Amino acid sequence: MRKVLDPLTGNWRSITSIGTNMASYDAAVLNGNLLVKESWLWPFYVSPRGQVYDPRTNNWKNMSVGLREGWTSSSVVVYGHLFVVSELERMKLKVHDTETDSWDAIDGPPLPEQICKSFTVNACDCHIYVVGRNLHVAIGHISRLLPDENFDEKWSFSVRWHVIDAPESLSDHTPLSSESLSDHTPSSSQVLFA
Repeated sequence: MRKVLDPLTGNWRSITSIGTNMASYDAAVLNGNLLVKESWLWPFYVSPRGQVYDPRTNNWKNMSVGLREGWTSSSVVVYGHLFVVSELERMKLKVHDTETDSWDAIDGPPLPEQICKSFTVNACDCHIYVVGRNLHVAIGHISRLLPDENFDEKWSFSVRWHVIDAPESLSDHTPLSSESLSDHTPSSSQVLFA
């Protein structure tokens, strides 16, 4: 049985079953819905499953094909858009376009090469935090670019990376999870990892 917590009342209530089992998955909250996508598993014979939970109706529905199949790695939500940080080396960030149900690479360099998998990903405001093996941290500042009045009516994005090298004493550590703590002032963000 699956339950959710209502933070206003402090009460737990049952929700509709997702209707499928997923051994390994990623999840994100986007536009008030919970997105749950099964991870790609080797060998790639079958496309991963994906479900979207709407808490207003207490219903699950199938995730769109483009969203499900392009969601290939760890994700974060920035500016109300789903971004994926690829585990494949030297790949650019990509963002899901809900209008076309497709993924677009964003402007800017790929994840810095110092950040090796396994890594964890989190976001706060317009920053993406990636903590990699040896606990090096890459902070990606996401900029929202205005639509081009002549060609495009959709927003586009760019990233600018800054790497914080960890002390040599942490060179054999691998992150399991990370959380960003911020009081929404630029100088106060901290990344915690375990």
